[in-house]
Amino acid sequence: MNISWKILLLVIGIASLTIRALLDSDFGRGTLLYILVPFVISLVLAFFTKSSENSALTYRYLNHLRIATIIFFATSIVLFEGFICVLMFMPIYYFFVSLGFFFAWLTRDRSEESKDKSLDNIFRVSVVPVLMLMLVSEGLIPNTTVERTGSATYVADSPLSITQLQSNMAKPIEFGSERHWFLQLFPMPDAVAAGSLNSGDVHKVHFTYKRWFFTNVHKGEMHIKIAKVTPEHVRTEITRNDSYLANYMDIGGTDIRFTPLPGGGTRVALTVRYERLLDPAWYFGPMQTVAAKQSAKQFLRDIIFRHPVEEAQDGI
Repeated sequence: MNISWKILLLVIGIASLTIRALLDSDFGRGTLLYILVPFVISLVLAFFTKSSENSALTYRYLNHLRIATIIFFATSIVLFEGFICVLMFMPIYYFFVSLGFFFAWLTRDRSEESKDKSLDNIFRVSVVPVLMLMLVSEGLIPNTTVERTGSATYVADSPLSITQLQSNMAKPIEFGSERHWFLQLFPMPDAVAAGSLNSGDVHKVHFTYKRWFFTNVHKGEMHIKIAKVTPEHVRTEITRNDSYLANYMDIGGTDIRFTPLPGGGTRVALTVRYERLLDPAWYFGPMQTVAAKQSAKQFLRDIIFRHPVEEAQDGI
């Protein structure tokens, strides 16, 4: 595939303007951005650039991905996107760029080679547009929106009593360095202002996100209100969140339930309540569930237990 710098810059410019328009609209977190845009970019590259007749299909595909990657990173820089957005977008971007290349091969290259105008060939070509229509429609209207409200729970046992565990929660917060590999993509809080564990207290967590690792800084806070405190249940609510995390999920708060174990110690179930902000659900849903559950595990280990935890597998 041969492409001139003028065409490449034109595609980058149009893609940047399109993405900017989507980000400023009600569709900036959905399938139009994450599915349709990479698919259309792929089609533009496939149909409006020259391909060497002697090039093998594998070579043309890899070259297609190379140019699509240049467009991907160039638009990210133009739009000042951070490394987290880039990493989250990259897998689904490559998937639909590949789907676009495959569709172009079916409709153009394959048809030219076989001259097959049979119903079977027409059916194969029409499958991709129908699939795309179904995928892109998710979240655009209420009838095509997958449930966004979710929760994730982590349950673990501790030899400490409920009183000791709740006393730990009132101590100064220090996050450990050990984290799940997925959470390592996200910056840790750089300051925590926490008072006692009394109903009505508000704990403030400050985040600094350097989008380009060293610069392009976004600062924000998450305010966590202690809404309910009993020996069996501590409930928190998020009253403010303008940190970088608010771009991905709307965190409602947590429920922490304490159950004494027959042989001593306490079983703690920590549930994170959240609302998914990004579509499609089949891509971002599992990703956010993992993030919420592993965050619950870290919260248990670093703030409530103050010792290593293992997920409880049996009932009581």
